Amino acid sequence: MKRFLIPVILAVLAIGIGWHFVRKRENTVPEVSLRNPIPPITTGQTPLFVARDKGFFEELGLSVKLEQGGAEVNPVKMVAAGKNTFGIVGGPEILLVAKGQGIPVKAIAILHRNANFPCFVTLEPSGITEISQLQDKKVAFFPGHITTDVLKPLLKKEGVKINESSMGLDYTQLITSKIDAQWAFTVRAAIQLPLEGHPVNVIRASDYGVITHGYTIFALEETIESRPEICEKILRGIFQGIDTTLEHPEEAESILLSANPTLADDLEFVRKSESMFNAVISNSEEFPKGYMDSGMFESAYKYLKEEGAIENDFPVKEAFTTQFLEKIHGRKFE
Repeated sequence: MKRFLIPVILAVLAIGIGWHFVRKRENTVPEVSLRNPIPPITTGQTPLFVARDKGFFEELGLSVKLEQGGAEVNPVKMVAAGKNTFGIVGGPEILLVAKGQGIPVKAIAILHRNANFPCFVTLEPSGITEISQLQDKKVAFFPGHITTDVLKPLLKKEGVKINESSMGLDYTQLITSKIDAQWAFTVRAAIQLPLEGHPVNVIRASDYGVITHGYTIFALEETIESRPEICEKILRGIFQGIDTTLEHPEEAESILLSANPTLADDLEFVRKSESMFNAVISNSEEFPKGYMDSGMFESAYKYLKEEGAIENDFPVKEAFTTQFLEKIHGRKFE
């Protein structure tokens, strides 16, 4: 009997010990959070929610909480305060401005190269189609948004003085002609307003030689130095989300609508906007997912510096790191 019991007892102990280590491993899965740039869950963010809902982060041993941004909870502010592990902003410009203010953040990937999203919109009947026509006009910005760091220096560069106000995501003042122009993204308001019956003129920053990039993922320098494994994992998960979004657009759309059911009422906008975002996602052999290089940051820094948007000088190379992209893609990034 004893001979029989000993193997049984050992087996039970082995199971118990194994379960203990499984539970311990489950309980030590790193929990991180990522702050999106704007309040609504909407287009452009689709790969993130695809990665979350398809379990790509979990497969990599990472628990990721996605949170939305806003004026009071903008990504740079929240990451700098330690409230979020990672953040996404609409372009590298906002990180360069923050870096010039002494905030120790650093980009780890850019999703959209040469996106050129920032623009002004004016009502079509106004006839305002050139930036010079904004002289002395009422123009609204979104404080803390990437467009502010692009469009304000553009006005200064072109020598245009305006009457400034803050409006955020509400375009009511523009629609009712109480202001003359408002900040916008070509992939958002420039699409949405015409669909709602308000034709607009679009004044793109890129038409005046200002080339901009899209969603930029960043973290504190301390996080990059002390927890490089989570930086690599979150990028791998997001890149898997991009693959699924591009290869299975209907499934990706369904996941986005599940994350924000109100978008079901704006399917035409969702599909137009998403296709524009997807068209500029870096996803080629020359420019693989997350692609960024020194030139992208240097040109933005030079432009911002010339227009007085950089408070304190710093080496541009300190604003980004390609170490995780190089490990993921197996090549050097210059």
